[in-house]
Amino acid sequence: MKKRTPAVQSPGPDECQFMARQCLSANLRKTERLITRHYDSYLAASGVTAVQLPMLAMIRTAPEPTFRLLTEQLELDRSTLSRNLALLQRLGFIAIGASAGPKPGPIKLTAKGRRVLHTAHEQWQRAHRDLMKLIDGQELTEGLTFLKHLRGTARTARAVA
Repeated sequence: MKKRTPAVQSPGPDECQFMARQCLSANLRKTERLITRHYDSYLAASGVTAVQLPMLAMIRTAPEPTFRLLTEQLELDRSTLSRNLALLQRLGFIAIGASAGPKPGPIKLTAKGRRVLHTAHEQWQRAHRDLMKLIDGQELTEGLTFLKHLRGTARTARAVA
């Protein structure tokens, strides 16, 4: 005689609705998609996206941009960063020097990348200014403070898990 395995009880509608309303991940992703679409609509003319612009800006501002620094500062895993940098390199916006042993080579903006960053920065300013017309300055400060705290909490939770 075969043993019957008990049926798995799925969460009910109430639990699913509660999860959808309270889940930080789901709510942050929804907000992120909306904000990204806003910035992308302005940045389209520059040839970069809201995901690519911080990478170019970080490469521009870091004294010695490295894969490690970019993964840490942008909170990206190495494979995601590698894919994005490969695309920026194919577009001619960055140059990645020859590797020195196991370490990837230096990352630099090309002349084309600096021009694109300049144009994208102007478009970003417009997008940001138009969004800020709808958000109070204190709300922005409080929101950014909350997000910074949430990132720290997530890092701690990941380290404990």
